[in-house]
Amino acid sequence: MTSSWSDTSFLAAVEVDSTRVLELARSGDLSESIGHLPRWKRRDLVAHLGGVHRWATEIVNTSSMDGPGSRKSKLDGVELCDWFEEGAEALVAALESKDPHGPCPNFNPGSEKVFSWWARRQAHETAVHRWDMEASFGETRPIESALAADGVDEFLDVFVRTRGKQTLDTTLVLTTSDPGRSWTLRPAEKPGRIDVIAGPDSGAEAEVVGDAEAMLLALWGRLGVGAADLDVQGDTSVALHLFAP
Repeated sequence: MTSSWSDTSFLAAVEVDSTRVLELARSGDLSESIGHLPRWKRRDLVAHLGGVHRWATEIVNTSSMDGPGSRKSKLDGVELCDWFEEGAEALVAALESKDPHGPCPNFNPGSEKVFSWWARRQAHETAVHRWDMEASFGETRPIESALAADGVDEFLDVFVRTRGKQTLDTTLVLTTSDPGRSWTLRPAEKPGRIDVIAGPDSGAEAEVVGDAEAMLLALWGRLGVGAADLDVQGDTSVALHLFAP
């Protein structure tokens, strides 16, 4: 799916949200658990996100996915924070140096293989993990609504349409109220796949409606449907299937 955001905006989001993660990491106890991610401590988040940043940077710099993949750092404390800062800066610099429309591979079948795909993916990866880190401090800031809505679009394209981890027997519509966007999800001809079509379907068996940030966080399993205050209409079992943990 094509994003309405510019590549410059995505890079700015990576920079701002990485800076926020780093600010909190330097100010607090990295051994504290992240309540909604019970298997992670704060240092695990920093180590994971920093590894993803460096993995993406390697792909952007080499235009190849033949490298070792994302690796979490084993560092801790100040050394981990310094490592994270260097990686975030290197990611932004690498993407800034490329033509957004230039060729670069990615892991999403059917997507355009260009550098801008990575700017978008890293903006959403960093935004959600920034929210995770802030939640561990009890002081979350909103994910800007246009970015969140684009994040819903990206989640459906990258992690639902092609992965075969969810199935649907009927039609489901997701609608964000700010900004107003809709996606129709239908069973695909290929078993274990879901077709995602931009726009609503008046004949859908179920619809989930809510603000863009809440929808995004619920899709990523950060908030339950109730906690996200999403309005489930029609066949509840169909609507909740996509959001099952």
